[in-house]
Amino acid sequence: MVMGFKNILSMFTLVLFLAITLCHPAVAVDNLNDGISLYSDEVNITQEVNITQTNDSQYLYSDTYENISSFYLSGNYDQSLEVSKRVLDSNPNSTYALYIAGLSLENLARENEATQYYEKALLNLKDADQNITEMVNNPDLEVLPILFLKGKISHLEGNYNDSLTYQDAALSAYGYHSEDLYNKGLYYKNEGKYEDAIEHFQAALRINPSKTDSWTQLGECYEAMGEYQKAQDNYDKALLRDPNNSELLLKYGLVAEKMDDYNLAIEYYDRVLEIQPYNVDSWRYKARSLEELGQNNYALTCYNQALEYDPENKTLWNLKGQLLDELGRYEESIECYDQALKLNPDHARGIGRVSEAPSIMIETDSHEVFYETPQFDSESAQILFNKGEAFYRLEKYEDALECYNDVLETEPHAVVWYRKATILKNYGDFSEAIDSYGEALGIEPDAPAVWYEQAVLLDRIGEYGKAVKSYEEATERDGNYTLAWYEMAVDLKILGKYEQSLEAYDKVCELEPSSAQVWYERGAVLDELGRYDEAITSYEKVLELNPGHSAASYQLRTDQSKLSQSNQKESDHRNNFHYTGNSPFLDFLKSNGFDLTFMGSGTDVSVNSLASIEDGELPAPEYLWYSRAMTMSAVNNTNKSLSSFEMATMIEPDYAAAWEGKGDLFKKYNQWDDSSDAFKQALSVNSDSVKLWHKYAIVSQKAGDLQTALYAYGRVVENDPDNGDALYNRGLIYDKLGSFRNAANAYQKYLSLEPKDMNAWYLLAQSAHKARMYDVSLNAIDTVINNQPSNQDALYLKSDNLEKMGRFSDAIVVYDKILDSDPKNQDALFNKGLAFENIGQYQKAIECYEQLLAVNPQHATAMEHKGFNLYLLGEYNKADIVYDQILALQPNNADALYHKATIKYLLSSYAGSIIYYDRLLEVKPNCITAWYNKGFANNMMGNVDEAIECYDQALSIDPNNPSVLYNKRFALYRIGKSSEAKTTKLKLDSIDPGFEEALDNRGTKFFLPKEYDPNLGYELPLRWYNK
Repeated sequence: MVMGFKNILSMFTLVLFLAITLCHPAVAVDNLNDGISLYSDEVNITQEVNITQTNDSQYLYSDTYENISSFYLSGNYDQSLEVSKRVLDSNPNSTYALYIAGLSLENLARENEATQYYEKALLNLKDADQNITEMVNNPDLEVLPILFLKGKISHLEGNYNDSLTYQDAALSAYGYHSEDLYNKGLYYKNEGKYEDAIEHFQAALRINPSKTDSWTQLGECYEAMGEYQKAQDNYDKALLRDPNNSELLLKYGLVAEKMDDYNLAIEYYDRVLEIQPYNVDSWRYKARSLEELGQNNYALTCYNQALEYDPENKTLWNLKGQLLDELGRYEESIECYDQALKLNPDHARGIGRVSEAPSIMIETDSHEVFYETPQFDSESAQILFNKGEAFYRLEKYEDALECYNDVLETEPHAVVWYRKATILKNYGDFSEAIDSYGEALGIEPDAPAVWYEQAVLLDRIGEYGKAVKSYEEATERDGNYTLAWYEMAVDLKILGKYEQSLEAYDKVCELEPSSAQVWYERGAVLDELGRYDEAITSYEKVLELNPGHSAASYQLRTDQSKLSQSNQKESDHRNNFHYTGNSPFLDFLKSNGFDLTFMGSGTDVSVNSLASIEDGELPAPEYLWYSRAMTMSAVNNTNKSLSSFEMATMIEPDYAAAWEGKGDLFKKYNQWDDSSDAFKQALSVNSDSVKLWHKYAIVSQKAGDLQTALYAYGRVVENDPDNGDALYNRGLIYDKLGSFRNAANAYQKYLSLEPKDMNAWYLLAQSAHKARMYDVSLNAIDTVINNQPSNQDALYLKSDNLEKMGRFSDAIVVYDKILDSDPKNQDALFNKGLAFENIGQYQKAIECYEQLLAVNPQHATAMEHKGFNLYLLGEYNKADIVYDQILALQPNNADALYHKATIKYLLSSYAGSIIYYDRLLEVKPNCITAWYNKGFANNMMGNVDEAIECYDQALSIDPNNPSVLYNKRFALYRIGKSSEAKTTKLKLDSIDPGFEEALDNRGTKFFLPKEYDPNLGYELPLRWYNK
């Protein structure tokens, strides 16, 4: 084992792991809630769940690492332990069998046994007795198993700080190895050895699947091999981690084109344009795909948009011309070709220029011209300027230019010269535009954006020396003007002033360090100066920002070759990944608290086999992350624990223990939805775990997902019929869902296990009562009362059951028990009165109401019932007084108005009866018996017309009411409307032919209610007399 400075890189990678925003592929339990029967009385789970079921008989106990680990990962710890022991019977020194046995025992809560297995595994390892401090400070793959086992033992002994130290060192070793694999993959890719590159990228992703660049590089390898579907799959995975990466989106679109899926390609080009509307390549490729789909007009729009952003792109003018040719628009096509021919293919803005400013720089480094509108001396000049501004806004530039020229003849101001320069620039009259910019700057020189615009035009006409001077003026006034520094650097390179160009590029890199293009161009200048070592640094920076930058890769290899003195040195470089001393990565490490003083100069010696993880030679990285998560949780470092669980599940999506640990962590902090999702993922791996179903049920219930919780509790009961907690909570959930019979059945099953739980007896009584299972409810509530004789809620529920069963006398006895301990209990007095009322003992009911009113004189409902009971006893005057008392408290009390109107009629005060019906009908206009009785009273008083109006109102509520039709018919006869009377009789006979005969010449009656109805929903009888 040779130690070197690679521990720095390892620790850096660890920081990267922890800093990355992690995501994991979804492992869903589909259709979990489909077909759940909420109203099944029995605990009978027939629902199909799309989870892979474990069948012990399907597994053959082979001694492969894959077989043992599959049991462990799926959460079948008893089986993984059994298979591990079978392996150890034949091979007692099998390291992977020992640590899988330890992991299994940990999850079975058999920590002491787990420690023994870890210690035995440690004894089998070479170099286990070496200096552990040296291993921690210089971790590599050779000591990784030792560090892993040391971490496990320390955790189980409660030495969490030591455990974290060993775990982090082990992860550092893996981190370095991952970067080494990745960079070897890059080397093979650049050499065109795509299969070797793919093997290394996949091995790197086995350790760190969060690295977007690895997925991207895999995609590029498959694309280069023509395996476009695989390329798309890997670009998809990269985009999951970086969904707004425009370069990735563009790559995806190009691959879709290669697969002739032009609609999909357009979708991805549009996603690029949502992020970067000015992305010329995306507009161009979108146009190409639209042409393939025959949507030429839309394609033309795209070419026009691209040319708006890049008007000097010869290729775009040519493509647009070809499209116009196809559309038969030949004159326009010729104009495009002419425009393309005007452009020198060797420059974009001037002869010799090949560089355009990076798009990110254009996007972020916008400068506005801050020339203020001047105060003119003459009103005419002001008007002319305003007129010019109006033309300018209308894009009538010739008219605007004429106005500006007129202004400049009398009152030259900087902003007017600037407006003139802008128009001349748009017309392509660059020389005059440059002069106008100069005039503006001569008046107001402190305008860096104007100096910049003048310099751009000087570039257009090839005046690079003058352009540099203008860029210098811009940067002197604004030292952070990135675009001006960049354009100056390009011009100085064209002029051969490489040292000055390098200074300008250095400034650009300081201001915009994330531009791969700028770092690449800086490297090219250094190449011109022969400073290849510095150029290599720039190209490495390019590849750090954009690993797929093929030109940078080529230049890097070229410069390295120039510096190399032998093939051995070149080979050493290819197989070792170096960071320069001034690397920003090292600054990143320092900023995260890493001590770099121990950095050495050794050479890496790592395990050579790419399959060392899969064959059990090394503990799998997911086990390390899981162990770290558990230790972080033990020291209450929630964020790091969560990120470690997520890393474990990202590496191995079928890691049941990691999903369970994540669910437990969320549960601890009441994050129910997240916890539920994590347990659901664990169940997708191990659907036979009663413990997991129970946890899933609990958090789903807490999250308010009652149907899922009900199903999950059902799975618990299915496998553990005596699980009281599951039965009890099923009862609670059924109650909330309104499935009271199922709730009662669940409580009954629970109480068969826990017969002394009085709260459950009370819940059973409530649910059974709501399900109209009154005998069950009464039995349950009697159990509660026997144990809690003074429980008034239980006594009330018992009395309610008795009343529902028609046992009012028994209910009265219960109310008396309540009143024995609380004589002024208003609810008990009122309900006792109702019970007497229900068995016809109206006087006793009145006594109860009077006792209540002695306690609460304003209890209107008690007064209403008292009045009604007096009415039933025929004590109309007393009832009348009670209703007056109610109306004094509540003038619009419908009950009192209705029954007082009845009382008035019974006391032969027909007019008084009508008065109160009128008041009632203002409050309750749809009371048909009130309209009927009012009509009846009017008829008795000879107010026939008014009676007919009342009957019509009643018929508007019930057009086919026989009693109303009958009374209306005779009222019509009384006023001589015989024709209408006959029509009414015909309608009555058609509705109820036997109605009149059943009256037996006695006529209808005034309606008198026989039972109390607080809603006054009384109906007129179909027959007024019994035969």
